[in-house]
Amino acid sequence: MPNRVEPVNDIFVHTSRAEKKSSKSNYFNLTFNQILTIIISASIPIAMAIYTTITTHQQQRLADERRQFELQQAAELYQQSLYDDFIDDMYQLHKDGELNDTHNPWAFANARYRVLHRRIDVLRKAQVLQFLKEKQLIGRNHCQTGCEQKKLNDIIRLNTLNFDGIQLSSDTGMLNQLDIKCVLFDHLSLGNARFTNVDLSGAVFDGSILNGVKFIGSTLACVKFDGTKLDGADFGDSNLDGAIFINVNMSTVKLSKKQLQMVTILNTILPNPTTVGQSTIKSTTGII
Repeated sequence: MPNRVEPVNDIFVHTSRAEKKSSKSNYFNLTFNQILTIIISASIPIAMAIYTTITTHQQQRLADERRQFELQQAAELYQQSLYDDFIDDMYQLHKDGELNDTHNPWAFANARYRVLHRRIDVLRKAQVLQFLKEKQLIGRNHCQTGCEQKKLNDIIRLNTLNFDGIQLSSDTGMLNQLDIKCVLFDHLSLGNARFTNVDLSGAVFDGSILNGVKFIGSTLACVKFDGTKLDGADFGDSNLDGAIFINVNMSTVKLSKKQLQMVTILNTILPNPTTVGQSTIKSTTGII
């Protein structure tokens, strides 16, 4: 049987289809590689931009934190320098005899203290108070119980000053109370102040604002509150033996029934029963 000769046209068609298929495959392979190259090329600058942004942000944050720290350090050094300068001034005044009773009313010493008081923070205010007491510039009566008659005037006067938020506490906790006996805290502001393990026996708070004040483990024997603002004051577990309340609104004062039995109350609105625990007081407007 004679060999079949494939038509030329069929060969041409098959060849053309194969070439098209190969060309199409190469086209898609080349397109995929190009797309991949484009994506990679585009992602590098984007990644670099993101990295740069993050790095810049971190550097800025670290710079801000360092600046804030340096400002705090500078403020701390400034406050400490004010305190140290005041101690030096008091020493010089002592050497010059300006703190003797013959220089009563000690105008220069008080002027120096008041200038300092308005410039220092609440922490240094507490430290200065302790210094003044230790050097007998305030609370000069040398009282033991706080109930003795006061004879000596304070060299430094605290009246009309602001002590809001001040915190006074003993360095040894309940072992030894901080001695702030017989200090005259008249007509000043002590809002939200906190006294922890402090002996305030014989202190006077006449005409002062003590809203939100807290007395914790402290002694307030014979302390006098005359016309004192005591909104929300909390006497905790403090000793109020012999304390005197005159012309005071005690409706929001927190104290125990035992404490209430220790005090003398004159022309004063009684505490609300809810602030006195199991007290038998029933009237919130009663006046003794």
